Amino acid sequence: MFGQRINNISVKQMLWHGKFAEGSFAFLSGGVAAFIFPPFVSNLFGYVALIFFLAMLFEPNRSKKSLFWLAYAFGFSFYGVSFAWICNALLIDGQKFLAFVPAVFLAIGAFFALFWALPALALSWGRSIYARVLFFCSTFVIFEWIRSFIFTGFPWNLLGTALSFDVRLIQGAAYFGTYGLSLLLLLMLSGAAMVVSGFFSRRFDVKALAFIGIPMLILGGFAITYQPLQKGDFTVRLVQPSIPQTFKWNRQMAEDNFHQYINLSKSQPFGNVRLVVWGETASPFYLDRDEQHLQEVTAAIPENGFLITGLLRAGMENGVFVPFNSMFVIDKQGNIRDYYDKSHLVPFGEYLPLRDYLPSFMEPVANVVGDLGRGEKFKNLQVAELPLMGGAVCYEVIFPKGVINPLHKPEILVVVANDGWYGISAGPYQHLVAAQMRAVEEGVTVIRSANTGISAVVSPYGDIYGKIALNEIGISDVDLPKQLSRATLYNRFGNWILLGMILLCVGVGFLFSRRSVKEIK
Repeated sequence: MFGQRINNISVKQMLWHGKFAEGSFAFLSGGVAAFIFPPFVSNLFGYVALIFFLAMLFEPNRSKKSLFWLAYAFGFSFYGVSFAWICNALLIDGQKFLAFVPAVFLAIGAFFALFWALPALALSWGRSIYARVLFFCSTFVIFEWIRSFIFTGFPWNLLGTALSFDVRLIQGAAYFGTYGLSLLLLLMLSGAAMVVSGFFSRRFDVKALAFIGIPMLILGGFAITYQPLQKGDFTVRLVQPSIPQTFKWNRQMAEDNFHQYINLSKSQPFGNVRLVVWGETASPFYLDRDEQHLQEVTAAIPENGFLITGLLRAGMENGVFVPFNSMFVIDKQGNIRDYYDKSHLVPFGEYLPLRDYLPSFMEPVANVVGDLGRGEKFKNLQVAELPLMGGAVCYEVIFPKGVINPLHKPEILVVVANDGWYGISAGPYQHLVAAQMRAVEEGVTVIRSANTGISAVVSPYGDIYGKIALNEIGISDVDLPKQLSRATLYNRFGNWILLGMILLCVGVGFLFSRRSVKEIK
């Protein structure tokens, strides 16, 4: 009896160690797999880690509990690592929010891990491995879409953005969006995982090759539609002073920061430049109420040209002063020709959700007193002498179908940004790729100017021109493409094509399940 007890204990320990080993492997794989995203994108180790994790997850006869927790462990580190730059924003004010960093990091991993764990439960639905994989891939993409709006949304690092290392591979976004790219990439990775599983079990799975080959054919088919666009004669000047975030709102440095923008803008002859673009909150002054500084900015504007600058606009709501995170279009005479107010604000950054329930010392991280005002969504910038332009302030550009006016599509999307919050991290690179994906999806030219970060122009086919590197001080004159916009199916139909792709995958999954049932009988 004593010997039996010893044997039972040994078996339990072995089982515990097996689960612990699997969980540890899943957790470590997630951290390595995060390197499929910018700036690493084509990192081979990231893809290997993701494929081997999927191979483990796809093992037969796993319980729902096992599927959930393995995927949760993977997702925790996958998103914890790829979103780690968020913690940098809490360190801008020194020690003020330092105590929140560990809690924020854990909260990021704990919450976003659900977007791997919940789709993993779909692996228990089918009677065939092929059906289960199709259900899983479809559910994963549905949850990516849910991530774009739940709790105001955060569709950062959608899986499809990992294909951005080659502009030809993201052309499919013009037809079925970044979510569609996510579905195709996950199908390919899942097919590779099934091939790996077959290799270790000494069998060759021909059907698994279809999971790799069909998405590759689709991506390749759209890749051949890619063509670099010819440059036109409309020249813009991007201005990036790379002012550290710790200096950005320093009152004693406000004048110096302001004139640094002006001096940098006119540091070279304007030549054919028609539009100068500054970054988010480039002006520390309310130019709609400050005539002196409004006239000073005209020195940074070419003759018969315009300046687009980010700034806080002094607005009123219910008779109370409210600042808006805005961009102005200003002409050489100092007239404000049009403006755009940010409509999708950053929770805890630009406003406090559930403010009445939070401690009195809490305030938005963006150095504003109180909450910012919300602008009109999809408002275009209309100036007679310029192409029709849409506006987006900083992180608004990460939202598919969230920045382009669906009724009056602009030719250009102007994005003013400030990635100083992210420090030297992956964040600015991932932010730029989000703008690149919106350009391809909607078929518009994107002009992105960052106070600190990466400034560039993106063509409707996703080519990046005139890039000013992270933390580099400088200007860049860029000739916009002759073709400022193109018609895309995604612009017209949004996610309806994606829905068709998901339904097709689910339908094929049911066919695999029915066939498996017949084979059992």
